[in-house]
Amino acid sequence: MFADDCLVFTQATRRSADKLALILEDYHKGSGQLVNKGKSVVFFSENCEDEVKLEVMDSLQITTTEALGERYLGLPTAVGQVADGTFSYVADRICSFVNGWSEKDLSCAAREVLVKANAQAVPTYPMSCFKLPVDVCKRMTSYISNYWWGSAVDSHKIHWQRWSKLTCPKGEGGMGFRDLTLFNKALLEKQGWRLLTRRRALCTRVIKGKYYPHGDFLTATRKKKSSETWRAMLHGREILKKRLIKRIGSGNSIDIWGDNWIQGIITLKPRVRLEEATVTRVSELMQPNSRSWNEQLIYTSFIRMDAGEILKLKPSTQSHEDVLAWAWERHGTYSVRSAYRALKAEENISLQQHEGSAMDSNESYWWKVLCKMKILPKVRIFWWRVLHNSGPSFPTCKLYDGTGPPNSRGPKN
Repeated sequence: MFADDCLVFTQATRRSADKLALILEDYHKGSGQLVNKGKSVVFFSENCEDEVKLEVMDSLQITTTEALGERYLGLPTAVGQVADGTFSYVADRICSFVNGWSEKDLSCAAREVLVKANAQAVPTYPMSCFKLPVDVCKRMTSYISNYWWGSAVDSHKIHWQRWSKLTCPKGEGGMGFRDLTLFNKALLEKQGWRLLTRRRALCTRVIKGKYYPHGDFLTATRKKKSSETWRAMLHGREILKKRLIKRIGSGNSIDIWGDNWIQGIITLKPRVRLEEATVTRVSELMQPNSRSWNEQLIYTSFIRMDAGEILKLKPSTQSHEDVLAWAWERHGTYSVRSAYRALKAEENISLQQHEGSAMDSNESYWWKVLCKMKILPKVRIFWWRVLHNSGPSFPTCKLYDGTGPPNSRGPKN
């Protein structure tokens, strides 16, 4: 339901239509509001027979029928298997934005504001429900990157830094732009989090009834004819699993060696399993009839570093059920912001290992100083480019000619 629009789904049978008509009549009696059947429309699937269509329309007293529009509230209305052009409209909208902005002579700082406040916000809603194709994400990134570096429809400017560098946080030498592929994953993780924490919600009950009636979301499998929304949720689930942690209630359901439960350890579980350790559940580590740790047992079952982190945890004062929490937030509630930062940090570590380079603490300190300096944004970006050697300086002119490809001849006199 949105504003004064309401989508109602039912079987295409006379019986279902009669029940829906009674529901609408009860709503009219209770609220005093009457459904405008002149503006109402009935949508049928392609396989519905004409005779059935007439019966349903007669029961509902709605005479208008037409195909469901291509999009409703900015999302595709009928998504089976994602085709190449299903989400092209998202990239096209960003393209129209940046083409309009290119006509204005704006500084890098002004372009940064437009990109972050407008262009990067366009795909947020579709990305919350679907996994956008990689090609669409690349197109959107290309439009945004071209615009920020000053390119227009009839001109192309050199990109002095790779996009992965620009998507790093400003405190790490980047510009803080979004990596749209990673942001898509973070948004999809949130849908999985809702399925885990809002089990009584209507959406959760519908999805559970269809895809995992006798299990839970974390162990559900992908079926052959799964909807694109469900596939997207499963895509986000694999990332969500790594960062879920169990907060200690009774401790009965927490497997000491298999579950994530130690907040202060990178692996979120004990690093080493000692041979003399016989405990299997967290509840066994507590004093009998008490909500405090058995320190002697903990020190004999774990290495000293792990034992120290376990003793820092504070079990609940009441023996309620253990609950799932998000490891990257102190309050334990999932946030897209923290998930995106975690994904970006993992990507940066992977790139640094591949390139054999890493940012030292001193370099990170100076980037943070630059971010906090009380100077004009365009001046800050100017010094950012100077420090990155991202401009037509003498060293870079040795690598590029006026159009961009590598040039071994060096700059012209």
